[in-house]
Amino acid sequence: MPISLVILRVFMLLALLALGGCLSTPLSSLPKLARLDFLTMDFAEVRAGLRQPSALALRPGDFVMTVKTKTDGSSDETVDRFVLLETTEPAELQSLATEVKSGFALSAWRVAPTDVPRLAAIQERTRASLQHGPRVRGSIEITVTGGCTRETIPAGPLAVSTYLKPARGEGFITLSANADLRGMIAAKGQQVSLPRC
Repeated sequence: MPISLVILRVFMLLALLALGGCLSTPLSSLPKLARLDFLTMDFAEVRAGLRQPSALALRPGDFVMTVKTKTDGSSDETVDRFVLLETTEPAELQSLATEVKSGFALSAWRVAPTDVPRLAAIQERTRASLQHGPRVRGSIEITVTGGCTRETIPAGPLAVSTYLKPARGEGFITLSANADLRGMIAAKGQQVSLPRC
């Protein structure tokens, strides 16, 4: 499989803000995502963005990136989990300014500086496998594992949008636009039930 298809697959998985269900990735984002190269990204510079109803909030540890890798010919899968940290630097949020919407909160998230070397090691192992084999394949998911409510959750759809900023100096790419969080949770036979913040 050509490397660009592998990269597209990785970032399409990234687009699944996994509380389950299919999200709405804009067609205009697909070419941008296809050009990204996981193997050369500097994860110290990568940012994830989130727009959610202002009634909802994430607590430290609620936004997680999981990298799963498997070596061809092996049944063992390696799972590396990285808790993303919210960044409140105005410059980080400035590049999300076009996504401001009344009744919604915007946030930007990053890999913890202490986790960047772990990601670099996964990248190096994957690069080496392309040259020397056996091939390492993998996927990335960014998931919300919890949350809390600041106020009563309004009735109706809970629109959530996710974004990826692949490098310093680049803009955020929309991964999912206005995905209905309530609908995704209901599709799994569950109800929206979050503690108060």
